[in-house]
Amino acid sequence: MNFYRINLLKASVSAGLLISVPMHTTAAEEAVHLDTMTIIGSEQELATIAGSATRIDESMISEFDSTDLNDLLTRTPGVYIRYEDGYGLRPNIGIRGVTSDRSQKITLMEDGILISPAPYTAPAAYYIPNVNRMQSVEVVKGPAAIQYGPHTIGGAINMVTLPTPYTDEGSLDLTYGSDNYYKGRLQYGDTPEALNKQWGYHIDLLSYGADGFKELDNGDDTGFARNDVNAKLFWESAPSAEYAQFATLKLGYAEETSDETYLGLSDDDFSANPNRRYAASQLDQFNSDHSQVHFIHGIELSSSLSISTRIYDQTFNRSWNKFDGFIDGVSAQDVLANPDIFIKEMSALRGDIATSDSEDITIDVTDNDRTYGSKGISLTADYLAYTGSVEHYLRAGLRYHHDYVSRHHTQRGYFMVDGTLEFDGIEDREAKTLNRAESDAVALFLSDELRVNDWLINLGMRYETISGQVKDYLTETESDRNQSILAPGAGVFFQWSDNFGLLAGVYKGFSPAGPASDDSVSPEESINYEYGARYKSGELHAEIVGFFSDYSNLIGRCRASDSGCTVGDEFNGGEVQVAGFESTINHALLHGRYRFPVQLVYTYTESAFQSSFQSGFSQWGIVDEGDELPYLPKHQARLSTGVEFDRWNVAGAIRYTGEAREAPGQGSYSSGISTEAHTLFDLSVSWQATNAVQARLIGENLTDEQVIVSRRPFGARPSQPLTVKAAIRWDF
Repeated sequence: MNFYRINLLKASVSAGLLISVPMHTTAAEEAVHLDTMTIIGSEQELATIAGSATRIDESMISEFDSTDLNDLLTRTPGVYIRYEDGYGLRPNIGIRGVTSDRSQKITLMEDGILISPAPYTAPAAYYIPNVNRMQSVEVVKGPAAIQYGPHTIGGAINMVTLPTPYTDEGSLDLTYGSDNYYKGRLQYGDTPEALNKQWGYHIDLLSYGADGFKELDNGDDTGFARNDVNAKLFWESAPSAEYAQFATLKLGYAEETSDETYLGLSDDDFSANPNRRYAASQLDQFNSDHSQVHFIHGIELSSSLSISTRIYDQTFNRSWNKFDGFIDGVSAQDVLANPDIFIKEMSALRGDIATSDSEDITIDVTDNDRTYGSKGISLTADYLAYTGSVEHYLRAGLRYHHDYVSRHHTQRGYFMVDGTLEFDGIEDREAKTLNRAESDAVALFLSDELRVNDWLINLGMRYETISGQVKDYLTETESDRNQSILAPGAGVFFQWSDNFGLLAGVYKGFSPAGPASDDSVSPEESINYEYGARYKSGELHAEIVGFFSDYSNLIGRCRASDSGCTVGDEFNGGEVQVAGFESTINHALLHGRYRFPVQLVYTYTESAFQSSFQSGFSQWGIVDEGDELPYLPKHQARLSTGVEFDRWNVAGAIRYTGEAREAPGQGSYSSGISTEAHTLFDLSVSWQATNAVQARLIGENLTDEQVIVSRRPFGARPSQPLTVKAAIRWDF
């Protein structure tokens, strides 16, 4: 069984998602149904696209048995990670300079469908599918990104699930490691002969968790548990059908309980024990559940025309009960930044004093309870045409999307008594936040990818119109906001020789303002440029791409963890410029039965605000012209190498992240408002015991180096310590 691909599709990545319709072959010719939706097709397509793209395949995911998308994306240039909990439960991902804060400025997809809880209304991604159940992860940047709205300035990430197998097959994975880390995964699928090989199914069950590496002062757990259940039902038309078609129904459910907190440490306490957690965070817990229904259909109407349809409905419920400062007291940020001044408050955080007799120290524990929903339908038509010797791959896409968030944030006060939080008895505190926001968006995309001789030229345009509404039940007010954007783009690739090619592109990037922002806040817009070269010869693959983003306005978005602002408020950052280059080199040396793969990924980035101002957004504050953006390191690199022989595979990786500011600034890095450069070493050793059984031993952060990865919102938080995992996999 195969997917229908019109001829030019092998070079059409930057034109859009590769949605293919099945033609009919025998089971011997194809082992799986390609019933998922990808951005990037084959390796040959990746080498000739008119833009930047990276694919992380299944072998890379399994190499370190990755469940943390943060770690996995260090294989991709131009991607910035801000670690938080050490397990990647809620990744912070940025691309080409856009903020990494809760991955809110990139477009996240699963099988080509928007997967963030509410990408228009409240784009902070508190839910991301677990990468361990994916077949691949695809990252696109540059002009290719304009198709994958609503956030197109940085780029898009598409997570591709396992396809339905054509014959019965499955696997069982079991992992155990440090801090009682565990992971179990069972997946199985088939396309039975009894159903004429037209109907297939796939079931994927995943459960993982750990006791946590942090140490609460009272000895309570700091770990997590997460469970994922996913199922697919696949159908394809009979070989005798007039039109080749396929349809896939996907159902998914995920739940999580994690004893996670935003409360970190003072720098001095971090130096003494980076894994300590203050007693004031003992009640902190995150609970969530996510459900999804996806339907994908494709039909081939002729040898040059195909149409695909995607329908989706998703719900995400979350409750995060967590430390949120002091009620009517000094801000927790000030306390942790100045522990020698706020001695009494620091003692309360540590549980060293009783606060029941102190009127000015009541600990705030707030339950941020939210419900998110998103649903929509999209249609895409692909058409192949010719004008003389010029081949045109034409694409038109239309999507309607609706999403919403309902927030109910309730506050409770606690006293610290003998290291234990005791409720202060006040039941009738007013909610901090009680509102509902929603957005409706219609997006249109048109593109023409032209191939003539050694040239590939991609012309595209995206138009979006967005209407948003907010109802605040505390103030009994309603507001609405409408916005629209026309974003053109163009990319070109020139095959200079059999081994060498050049690429360039320019496009308008866009990230919409939220419905809660007022008219004084402009949408985030930029003109983005890229230019580079690719080389491929045998085992050697190399690419270097320069990028430049010229923002007319940068937006800062208030989250519940930010001080001095209301959740959903937005702030203008004015003109900003981001520039840099990214490079990837892949090579392999062969010596007899030994193969030595080598990969180097490097990113260099500069940024600068183009004006001076004072912002009410706590992450910016006072900004001077020329200040660099926070959490944007100048240097990032990953070097991996290893040896493959017989049934053994040894892989090592060195990950380097340079210094980064935690507030706008320039010149030297100041202690207390910057994170240090750090280098991590990882090692994986796998043994293929039989054709069906594989064993793997993994060590992460082998030198046990722990550094401050962030001081936002409340104090210093650590990177994950040395972690060892043993895994076994059985294929059947």
